[in-house]
Amino acid sequence: MIIDFRMKAPIPKWEKLFADGKDVVRDSSKLRNVVSVPSNTLDEVIGELDLHGIDYAVIMGRGNELGSSNEELADFLRSPLSTRFIGFIGVDTPYVDEAVRTIETYAATGLFRGVALNASVLLPHLPVGDPAWDPIFIACAKHKLPLALTLSVYLGVTGPRQNYDFARPSQLVRAAQAFPDLNFIINHGAWPFVNEAIGTASYLCNIYILPDLFVRFPDGEKYLEAANFHLSNQILYGSNYPNVPYEFTLDKVKNWNWDEGVQQKFFYENAAKLLGLPVHE
Repeated sequence: MIIDFRMKAPIPKWEKLFADGKDVVRDSSKLRNVVSVPSNTLDEVIGELDLHGIDYAVIMGRGNELGSSNEELADFLRSPLSTRFIGFIGVDTPYVDEAVRTIETYAATGLFRGVALNASVLLPHLPVGDPAWDPIFIACAKHKLPLALTLSVYLGVTGPRQNYDFARPSQLVRAAQAFPDLNFIINHGAWPFVNEAIGTASYLCNIYILPDLFVRFPDGEKYLEAANFHLSNQILYGSNYPNVPYEFTLDKVKNWNWDEGVQQKFFYENAAKLLGLPVHE
């Protein structure tokens, strides 16, 4: 069984967001031999999930703007088309108080199983996990929703923050210690701070690493080595689809030399526990 913990789908009114995402990584990163995903419609995406044996896929929300809004995602999650999909509340907003209001509004619907935040957009521009962010952490902990923070060099250099060091995962230590009942997920694996992400998660069991497409980047195999060695309960599979096709990550991780039992934790069990889904032994 497989849970894809990070992807986008062409749900109603998100079609342009999906289409724009199909080439963004290839064009901006100059990845060689990466082609656009073949799917354009939701039915075609579900067909890809079936083809690759993916049981559930997590759609991480963006914010409250039309064409990528939480309300549009909520409408989809209410529909019978959403049975394979799990939604995270998007709080990509410059302001902490607005993020908290968004969490309170959409947590009350009971439709969402987590919160997603692009850390580079928050104002003021503070280190990840700064005490000024505590109201967000408190709201997530109150509703028992894991918080997925997108951290990587690309958002630090090309995003709104323009600060390479913002992606350093060790800055989460204070928050993870202050909120031990809140699970933090590091989207993009904080690449290229791979060793720092692994080291941080090594001593804080409420920090999970989601390397998604960066498992194929330089040093990306270290995430998988850590899963085999000592972080088998804290590494998650994600595709970052449709920025890259499913084969980009799956071809590597399916053929990795996994220790006994670790592959199923990576692909399904760790995510299932975070999402409140049944864990199949």
